[in-house]
Amino acid sequence: MRLLRNFFRTLLVVIPSALALVVGVYLAEAYFAYEVWEIELGTISRVERAARAAGADWDDRTKEEFIRDMIADGKETYPTFAPSLYWDVNGLEHKGGRVLPFGGVSRSWSVFCQEMGFWSTYPTDEHGFNNPLGLYKKGALDAAVVGDSFVNGACVEPGDDITSVMRSEGIKAVNLGIGGVGPVTYLAVQREFAKPVEPKIVFWVFYAVDIRDSVAEVQSDILKSYLDDPEFTQDLAARQDEIDVFLRDYLANEFESRIAQLNETRQKRRKIITARLIDEGLRLKRVRERLRNMGGREEVTEGREEQKLGLLKTALQRAKAETESWGGKFVFVYIPDWYAYHGGYDTYGIKIDDNFLLRQDVLKMVREMGIDVVDIQGEIFDKHPDPLSLYNWRTYGHYTPKGYRLIGERMAAEADKILADHEPANGVE
Repeated sequence: MRLLRNFFRTLLVVIPSALALVVGVYLAEAYFAYEVWEIELGTISRVERAARAAGADWDDRTKEEFIRDMIADGKETYPTFAPSLYWDVNGLEHKGGRVLPFGGVSRSWSVFCQEMGFWSTYPTDEHGFNNPLGLYKKGALDAAVVGDSFVNGACVEPGDDITSVMRSEGIKAVNLGIGGVGPVTYLAVQREFAKPVEPKIVFWVFYAVDIRDSVAEVQSDILKSYLDDPEFTQDLAARQDEIDVFLRDYLANEFESRIAQLNETRQKRRKIITARLIDEGLRLKRVRERLRNMGGREEVTEGREEQKLGLLKTALQRAKAETESWGGKFVFVYIPDWYAYHGGYDTYGIKIDDNFLLRQDVLKMVREMGIDVVDIQGEIFDKHPDPLSLYNWRTYGHYTPKGYRLIGERMAAEADKILADHEPANGVE
């Protein structure tokens, strides 16, 4: 009898402890997996949550509501055009063929994104980009700045973007940034809009995460043609009036159906992802990743490394040769992702090291190609006493106006140096 009593006493001690251990382990898994769920399923806006926690004023209108209000105020307004929505269908049907626009409707208003509490808007230039009118004059530009949303000026007021900062420093520069794109689109935009005006410098502002975009970009035969054929062009700059008419009609009549189609696809994807994430959670995938990676690794496994680096290299080769064909200088600018300063792991449990997002591989390849590099991460963010303060609300997203200004000032200084080095002596070439 005593043995039986002792046995049950032991169970009363062991079972709660074991349950507590199991619950603790799964709570740890939930903590590590939360960010993955948030990003993959888009269930919560981290930026909005951080902004509200900081006491920021937040415009509760949706983008559609905000656009309707701008139109009611007499402003022709559209959402910022996103070519990435059409990579998988190879652009849009137009006149019996396909076209992939890059800029939006010219001389209108564009509504981009919301991270600081307000909806960022800007008046578009002659080709639908974030610039004042009158910059596209052959031989008159010091620089064209090509890149993704960080170049476009995501989520800040007009004038706070990188290129505007450069202009405030005396550099005649045009902003050719587009949200959500990668190096293949960089090349296409350069050829369509920079090549006709032959700027003295082309800056490629390469956001670290864009190493992944080229794999999706080459789904589009149109984009792939820019890589395969150095003479390929859609002649978008010369066709702007035609593109404006087409985009106005498309955005008024077909854009919503495309968004609905994509949302339906996302809902199917959400179900698949949810089932996968639940299965991974039950198997404690994130906890096991953390334990496995505690000692670090010799290299980061990005996935499809050779393909990504190969596509980037081809795009760079084309862009550099093209820039040099009109006597211009091609410069590669590297800007960092938030995860570089967030902590030990990215959202998928990959430990952050010096080659996260193939950073070292990219910089080594670019330098071996004889391309000048402005390493914003190494020169500015790594040396800043609080680099997270350069991101909106210190969370994943875009840079603050101060972050953009630091980049713009550094690029303006680089442009000044290049222009000074190439000034003709005593007016003689």
